[in-house]
Amino acid sequence: MTEHLRAHTKDTNVNSETLLTTDYLNHFNEIIMLLELVPSAPTKFAAELAGWQHESYEEHFTHSGFRDKELAIIGYRNAPEEVRRAFDSSVADLETEMVILLQQVQEKIAAGDTEGLSRLCNEAVPQLQNYIQITAGIVNGSVPGGPEAAETGTASNNDSVSAQSAVDALFD
Repeated sequence: MTEHLRAHTKDTNVNSETLLTTDYLNHFNEIIMLLELVPSAPTKFAAELAGWQHESYEEHFTHSGFRDKELAIIGYRNAPEEVRRAFDSSVADLETEMVILLQQVQEKIAAGDTEGLSRLCNEAVPQLQNYIQITAGIVNGSVPGGPEAAETGTASNNDSVSAQSAVDALFD
């Protein structure tokens, strides 16, 4: 089945090795863009930020207009186990950070703390972008704890290394 799926990835955004696509990360990138804008008009973006709901990979593509959404969903289900485990762990870390941040943003908006809101968003956006980069790396074949990481010394040999560990490794 895996080889059959890989044969269908040509001319798509689905990675032929991992069977995943970075298009899923748009679900998070849209909120990151709003977080960059919210300090300039907090009340304008508050409702949109408050309404954000995490969607799983499959949910995202089920609801999307992505041309190859069926391939993306089937690819995810058939992705190599180590890739899928690293991807799911990284997405879970990203989701956790996003949920915590969005709660903090709402608190700053409710308190009218525009200075604190600006500082919070300015500090959080680059951190979230690091999570996105790590997750995109996994989609594109760089699994934390895998052979590529061992060669560069950027992560431990534990296949379930979290995105946070990978972010920490970037700054060591």
